[in-house]
Amino acid sequence: MTAWKIDRRRARLQLDHLVAVIDLAEPARGLVGLRVGNASFDKAALLGVEAAPSAAGQGESICKCRARGASLTAAYRGSEDWPIEVEATWRAEGPSASHAPLATLALVVSVETEVLDARPELTVASVLPTTDVLRLVDVRAARFESVGGEAPWVIEPSGGPGCLLFRFPQSEVSYAEMVHPSDFFDSQVHGGTGPGPTLCLRHRLFGGALEKGVILRARVCGFFLPRDGDAGMAGECYARFAAAEPPLGA
Repeated sequence: MTAWKIDRRRARLQLDHLVAVIDLAEPARGLVGLRVGNASFDKAALLGVEAAPSAAGQGESICKCRARGASLTAAYRGSEDWPIEVEATWRAEGPSASHAPLATLALVVSVETEVLDARPELTVASVLPTTDVLRLVDVRAARFESVGGEAPWVIEPSGGPGCLLFRFPQSEVSYAEMVHPSDFFDSQVHGGTGPGPTLCLRHRLFGGALEKGVILRARVCGFFLPRDGDAGMAGECYARFAAAEPPLGA
């Protein structure tokens, strides 16, 4: 049984107590209409894939989409200006045990090209309705520190892992988002432009060149967590994620 229902270019996720929607013609907007159990995150938008304006993000560039089990995959053609083919797979998971994340959203982005040399850099972006953000600074101790000062903030590998923890006001649910260490170039956190306190998190992926016939993949993962003990659980999630084997295919 598939957790995703595709209606033209719109896909709806319903798995356990996790609900979300994505417009595959506009993957940059990410997963919206999020609900985890009784907690709703109407102003959140998670794991959007932003590429060049002439590539992914244009409805006519979609060449295929499919749902299988808990996974949703969409592939996008490149263009003359940006000759990169992009495939994005979003995968959802419910809680697997009593001491486990409330819900997990994983994204694998793949890029390839038919030209001899191309620059496939793109961005994965999330919008969070909060200004309370912490960064993982010690993986062994699962220690997080508050990100001080005013946005924007630049998160780089020299300062620690690409793992951030967001705490929502008046909510018993937190959210941690992380980039796999082998895929982490840098991330930025900007103040949101919408009403109310929001932050926009943007991860830059594929910073180098892409050769013809080579497929590159990058992984980003988000975890909804109980607010009580969220830092320790987020640190455990990052440790498991960092140790996970790379995907063989989307």
